[in-house]
Amino acid sequence: MTSETQPRVIKVDKSNLLDLKNACDEALREYLENKAGFRQSHRHTDTKLVLGYLGCAFAAAGSYYGYIHPFELSTTKFWTGVSVAFYYLFNVLMMVYAYFIEKNTVFAGSKITPNGTQTISIESSVKQYHPYYDMTFDMKLDHASASSASKKKATHQEFSTAFQYWFDEDGVLAQDAFEADIAKFLANTQATHIE
Repeated sequence: MTSETQPRVIKVDKSNLLDLKNACDEALREYLENKAGFRQSHRHTDTKLVLGYLGCAFAAAGSYYGYIHPFELSTTKFWTGVSVAFYYLFNVLMMVYAYFIEKNTVFAGSKITPNGTQTISIESSVKQYHPYYDMTFDMKLDHASASSASKKKATHQEFSTAFQYWFDEDGVLAQDAFEADIAKFLANTQATHIE
């Protein structure tokens, strides 16, 4: 049994920019984890899950309190109102977190290199009626040496490529071309760390 697995075929509707973006986001995550050696950080997802679960816990607590006490009581109405307010608050916090902090981040991760810990964050976007996959690579390299304090180097690079270079006429993602371009973008981003 070999450890090599066949890459799965990603096929989308070429006329739908959102499908094209989501397919590239998914292929990008797979490449960075499986071939580039990065370990994904799930901090954004975990934060949104905690906020969502807290909101649901307050809603469930309010429902349970309303179930065991008659609704006509003023305390039941008060605690139902409080639970609805907290549910709303946690959902608003989740939306604010996604909009202002997570933004368009499709991958955040790190890997250990001989030079230190390399951290990467990649955002992607697509503009309406503009068939280009726009990526922003933010990379940090923490140099940790025994003789000096930790040194940090940061790099910010932006890349944009037309979807037509990565998808054939049937909407199938050309994995080799996509991964070659991502490897080139990573190499360009890493090259700016070298002085």
